[in-house]
Amino acid sequence: MGIAWYRAEVEKILGTTLELPDLNLDPGPRHMHHGWIKQPNNGLWAYGMYIENGRIIDNSPNGKLQSLCKHLMNTYPVEFLITPNQDALFINIPEDKKSAFEADLKKFGYGQRNGKAYSTLRLLSGACVGRNTCRLTYTDSEKFEPELIDQLEALGWGNLKESIGITGCERQCFRPATKTFGLIGSGLNRYQLKLMGSEDARHQGLPMLSEDGNGIYLRSIPRERVAQVIDVLLKNWKANAQPNESVGYFHRRIGMQAIISHLKENPVTADLMQKTFPADCIVD
Repeated sequence: MGIAWYRAEVEKILGTTLELPDLNLDPGPRHMHHGWIKQPNNGLWAYGMYIENGRIIDNSPNGKLQSLCKHLMNTYPVEFLITPNQDALFINIPEDKKSAFEADLKKFGYGQRNGKAYSTLRLLSGACVGRNTCRLTYTDSEKFEPELIDQLEALGWGNLKESIGITGCERQCFRPATKTFGLIGSGLNRYQLKLMGSEDARHQGLPMLSEDGNGIYLRSIPRERVAQVIDVLLKNWKANAQPNESVGYFHRRIGMQAIISHLKENPVTADLMQKTFPADCIVD
């Protein structure tokens, strides 16, 4: 029904007119709250702990996170919060406890995946739960995201200050359109790609519509081809970006049709670009 209809219905219930939003308002870049943060209200410290896709468990590639969180809560005078990005935030840590706190993080294996330090790309990316704990999803998201980051790290993109968001269905619970690369489950081991989003979350990603608006590209990328597609896009950015231009803003500058043309011409992705899906298959 659209936003205008929804606003009108709310106004009927309230009996008053809602003020229209300020379209020029800039909320600022997103903050991940990782690492040490000085609390401005009381001078104590907070520590933001990256939790891969929000899964606090032991015996994982990320260390014994469940045992670690329990130990920290029982050892230090802290409170435990969860961030909107599914990470953990320990607050009200005294200055004289910071060194011991950091030592305990290492003791339980925090800060590494399979013995390798977390990359910037991994820290900025994430996914919804997907299978097997969501009855709405079509395919893996929480399980696929670490695998995809592993592949992109192997291709040399681990230090990239960009983000990837993956969801298992069109409900998009991890907000993939607010990331540099948004991937939305469209079938079992199939994903639609959204581009034009930015790591700072100031811009929304868009589906890859054809120039006439009647078709959509990359609506159903096979799981095993996703890293290839992103690698082609990143190489194009690296070769043609302006100084200090991020991937998302590079894509916004050159436009979707230039991106589509590049993917059609590249031998790695040309076969994926031979087919379009009807525009009514778009995941908005």
